[in-house]
Amino acid sequence: MPPGNHPVIIIPGYGAPSYQNDYIGRHLQAQGLDTLKIKLPWMAMGDMTRSARIVAEQATRLREVHGFEKVSFFGYSLGGLIARYYLQELDGYPLLGRGAFVSVPNSGTYVGYLGFFSAAGRQVRPGSTLIRRLNESPLADSVADRCLSVFVRWDGVVVPSNNAFLPNAYNVLRSRPFLHWRALIDKDIIRYAADFLVAGTSEDVAPGRDLPMLQGGDIVAIPFSESAGRAGRALRVAASPFRSLASRVGGIFRRQGQEKK
Repeated sequence: MPPGNHPVIIIPGYGAPSYQNDYIGRHLQAQGLDTLKIKLPWMAMGDMTRSARIVAEQATRLREVHGFEKVSFFGYSLGGLIARYYLQELDGYPLLGRGAFVSVPNSGTYVGYLGFFSAAGRQVRPGSTLIRRLNESPLADSVADRCLSVFVRWDGVVVPSNNAFLPNAYNVLRSRPFLHWRALIDKDIIRYAADFLVAGTSEDVAPGRDLPMLQGGDIVAIPFSESAGRAGRALRVAASPFRSLASRVGGIFRRQGQEKK
């Protein structure tokens, strides 16, 4: 089956809002690709190994329910690491069609120290257990051989920017646009990635479909209400670690007050 006939699972980055997935999905569908947009717990700020298990479940069900032989991936920012973990550590490699990664910190990023309050922030630091495991895996080169990594010179989040380089993959370094978040929504970069995923299908392809996440299994992808507004959800998720910390500190002072009485 040609790579262009494989559905593309879009995996979001750290703290990425849902409309970013929708934006990327529309551009990939315009190139004739079917897409499935993954929603991850705590806006992908949680444990990346758990996020990878959600990807694994969806990839398996795509095959079982829709009959696809292979699955391709579009992973942006931290989402590319989640895709790599699934492919290398959760036996996903046999299902891989192609992978396109945009601004992914394949060797980690020092900006991860700013995300100390989240599991993903700690896991994305250079030299972390997860980063070492991915880059020292026996499957790393075999997976990379089917993947494209696109990154920009002045990223600002992937620091240093050459940490986005993926050995033995197809690597493209661009001088523009400036900054990480602009690169993730750059139409030319998305189109470049789509061309790699389509891999030679005819130019007059029909628009692709938007495939829903498939229910089933023991993993719950979304820990907050779907009915809440997008901005409200984002604020609650981002603030939850601080609320937890404040609650613990408050508990300490309350216990001290009780002891003095």
